[in-house]
Amino acid sequence: MTNLFTYPVAKGKTDTSEFAGKITEKGAGPLREQVYYAVKMGGTLGLTSSEIADVVCRDYAGVQPRTSELASLGYLKDSGQRRRAPGRRCAEIVWVVAKPL
Repeated sequence: MTNLFTYPVAKGKTDTSEFAGKITEKGAGPLREQVYYAVKMGGTLGLTSSEIADVVCRDYAGVQPRTSELASLGYLKDSGQRRRAPGRRCAEIVWVVAKPL
């Protein structure tokens, strides 16, 4: 059964990319949980990936893939709203909780 801690790692095309995926996966599970709870705390206003990164004190590049994974698993959903984060050129998806853990 897939859960926040066992989301499948994409198979790499090379041995080095596959190894990198396995290394990344070790830290991704706990970060997925942090991302989920950050969005949950955001309530009906939701949070963008940049806002989540600020809440969990992590880099945007580490947080954004976790939001996509959580959406694929059905835990987060796109609220339909968009917000621009300070210093970013494009508006971002505002994520809200889709189902409880």
